[in-house]
Amino acid sequence: MFLKCEPNPHDGGRLTRAVFLESPPGTRFAIDAETLHRCPQLLDAFGAHHKLWLRGLDIFACLAGFAGMAAALFVGWWIAIWCLGICSLMLAFNRKLAGSIARSAARRSADHFRRLHEIGCLWLVQT
Repeated sequence: MFLKCEPNPHDGGRLTRAVFLESPPGTRFAIDAETLHRCPQLLDAFGAHHKLWLRGLDIFACLAGFAGMAAALFVGWWIAIWCLGICSLMLAFNRKLAGSIARSAARRSADHFRRLHEIGCLWLVQT
């Protein structure tokens, strides 16, 4: 479920969480899922509803975290631990979802593949 860290050459070699795409067998590309999750408007070229889904799921994750903190005041401190865990897992899932959306778009069309490379979210991984 969790993403692997990979240095992004478009961003000065900064480590980022990435989803991988094997286009022809033996050629491996990385897609920067963290940047796509942070800026979901980059996914607008692949479908208008993706930004809304990602933001809605992020809001739901944050609400789970806040509900856990509020429940810790009224019910018990242990509920906050569970809710914060759920919040962090949901945010990790949302990050992977953003990368998966971009990966499926890159598989569908060469134009989408090129667009991801132009915005600096796709690069060839040296093995």
